[in-house]
Amino acid sequence: MKKRFINILTAVLVIIIFICIYKITDKNYEYYKADKSYEEVRNVKNSIKKTKKTSLSDINSDYRFWINIPGTSIDYPVVQTSDNNFYLKNDFYKNKSINGAIFLDKSNKISSDENLIIYGHNMRNGSMFQDLTNFKDKDFFHKGIVKISKENKQYTYEIFSVFTEKSSNVQLKTNFKNKEQFNLYINDLIKKSIYKKNIDSKNITKIITLYTCSYDFEEARTIVCAALAEELL
Repeated sequence: MKKRFINILTAVLVIIIFICIYKITDKNYEYYKADKSYEEVRNVKNSIKKTKKTSLSDINSDYRFWINIPGTSIDYPVVQTSDNNFYLKNDFYKNKSINGAIFLDKSNKISSDENLIIYGHNMRNGSMFQDLTNFKDKDFFHKGIVKISKENKQYTYEIFSVFTEKSSNVQLKTNFKNKEQFNLYINDLIKKSIYKKNIDSKNITKIITLYTCSYDFEEARTIVCAALAEELL
């Protein structure tokens, strides 16, 4: 009887081990597929830059611009659609993906809004917006810039605020009635920041807000804000 029990227990443990191995392997394969997909997009982007024969909008009409943060692995196309949930589970090619895509808030009007809100997953393999958490390091924060490439222009943004907040408490705005309201909003972001920069809110005209999940506490979100510093042709 005892031997039979041990055999059953051993069999159960073996099954559990195989299930765990399968899940880990499956998850790693999903990461691999997602990484390969975005590697392909980057290659397409680079070939477009050289040939100028097509654009990423021809591949996906939801494409809006490209985001790159020097010193991180963040180097992705940014898309936008009428449903903020769609790109949580679909990649740039609109295929199902655990990585999803980096996407602009559905309500944003790029040409007129003072604040562009950009979302991305915090993937445990270091992809997508995981590196936003690096800005909680003081040295990293003070060196932080974000580059946005749109059509034939490049925009440089300087990071001025980083903080972690519970998702239910996050209140982000895309546009403002007047400059005074905008300044108050910027000052609030500065107050929330873990670190401070010598920056005058009155000189800020436009910002971007980068938003991702965080593992600091339940429903935590890491938010990084950057002010437009330079526009290059």
